[in-house]
Amino acid sequence: MNFNDKKTRRIIAIVVMVVIVAMVATSILPILG
Repeated sequence: MNFNDKKTRRIIAIVVMVVIVAMVATSILPILG
């Protein structure tokens, strides 16, 4: 994988964001529920 490619970096950024959102959701949902 070419990490200098903008498309690749965008995909990595999206994956990281999804993982972070999932972690936050799993930590917040039990509190709300």
